[in-house]
Amino acid sequence: MKVLLVDDEVDFVNSLCKVLTRRGFEVHSATTAYAALPLIAKESFDVVVLDVKMPGMDGIQALAEIKRIEPGTQVILLTGHYSPMDEEDTMKSGAFCYLLKPCTITKLVDAIKAAAEGRCPGP
Repeated sequence: MKVLLVDDEVDFVNSLCKVLTRRGFEVHSATTAYAALPLIAKESFDVVVLDVKMPGMDGIQALAEIKRIEPGTQVILLTGHYSPMDEEDTMKSGAFCYLLKPCTITKLVDAIKAAAEGRCPGP
């Protein structure tokens, strides 16, 4: 399964890339939405794990661009800044699910697998 991780927290990205790679995923990363979009245009990803709050283009704007470039790509929003309005907006815009940091690795892995398989995530 090919996953793109997009988050502006470099240490978090590096750590999560290692963990997901050990779990058998092919993981790519970007620390800005601007860096992620050309990757999405060039390569096919099963799932994009996307931070909501990032400088420049935020995750909500990036979600719209991802869906424009590759409508079939599943996007999981992962954020430490919960907003009911953001969650509603992202789900309406085609996000697969909206997870809160801190999120267990098990929950994230389950969500990635569910997204790649096109099935509903668990609770």
